Amino acid sequence: MQIRTYETGPHTAEAPPDHVQIQTVTGCNARCIFCPNGKTDPHVPMGRRMDDALFRRIVDQCVELGVRRYSAYLMNEPLLDRDLPRRIAYIAARIRKPQYVKVTSHGGLLTGRMARGLLDSGLKKLKISIQSLDPATYRRIMGLKLERTLANIDRFLELREQGGYKLPRLEVVMVDSVHTHHEIEHARRYWARRGIRLFVEPVENRADQQNIRTAAVGADRLQPYTWCRRLMEQIYILHDGRMLQCCADWEHRSVMGDLTQQPLADVWYGSRYRKLRRRFSAGDVGGMICSNCLKQKPAS
Repeated sequence: MQIRTYETGPHTAEAPPDHVQIQTVTGCNARCIFCPNGKTDPHVPMGRRMDDALFRRIVDQCVELGVRRYSAYLMNEPLLDRDLPRRIAYIAARIRKPQYVKVTSHGGLLTGRMARGLLDSGLKKLKISIQSLDPATYRRIMGLKLERTLANIDRFLELREQGGYKLPRLEVVMVDSVHTHHEIEHARRYWARRGIRLFVEPVENRADQQNIRTAAVGADRLQPYTWCRRLMEQIYILHDGRMLQCCADWEHRSVMGDLTQQPLADVWYGSRYRKLRRRFSAGDVGGMICSNCLKQKPAS
């Protein structure tokens, strides 16, 4: 396969993509106030699954390109896909270190069956979103029951210990919003006592979603980027094979190609990507989804 090259200002994108996110099923059964899921226009129905043959073809092409990190989720709750462990196993059987697979989930669907499947799948990292340790706050923010999610985590850890599994590593993520900023240190101590690392992330509304602007209020003002790796190094693939420019593009404004019709390499190294990368490097982002993120022209 011939790899095309092009200039991108202070960075180059000659190398293959480093990271891919694959949406194997649409939707989410939670209703997190800071998330656009279920609030976008146009509305995307829940439960549309990626065709198995398409999934395998995408993974095979990513492996051929040398993608390092495989995230089996995109704008969705991945555990809605009952076949997720089998899909992860397909990836894991075809990659070698330092390549790996990770999943981020709200954990409410981490049943015993799903936990066993993930433990056997070759998954390296399982990150669970726990937005509060107060049941009422958790339910108000996520629309789920905290007791059930914590019980799911307990069972997962027990099964991992009983089976002698070293992986996947369990991590917890919390968004730093005005609703829970005061809880962060308590949460950090709680998870540390259990040997679990807590990641705290800012509220992100990079694509400026109107429908979450008032609810998704960060504890600190979100600062614009001066540079972004997403356009240069990362691939985002919807359940139907369409490839997006950015994981923040919930409303599919910037579709880069259709992997049911085109090889992944032809899209990634194609003229549309080259043009957008050059414009981004020059700070010419008018009309691009990047205009909501970029602070200034990167230094040359």
